[in-house]
Amino acid sequence: MFKEVSKLQLVLSFLMAFIGFSQAFNNWREKRMLSLFFLIASMFVLIVASLALIFYRKRQIIKE
Repeated sequence: MFKEVSKLQLVLSFLMAFIGFSQAFNNWREKRMLSLFFLIASMFVLIVASLALIFYRKRQIIKE
């Protein structure tokens, strides 16, 4: 699943997680369900991006 992950994709996934967390924070008072969706989705993206980063680093260590 993480065999062809590039550095740009990793940076963009962390950026998307940050944007999702900021959207959850900004919409918390008016739209609570939307905020919960952004919060859960951002946590999922952050976990997947962290796993991709671990596999990317392992691949870079093995390559060298």
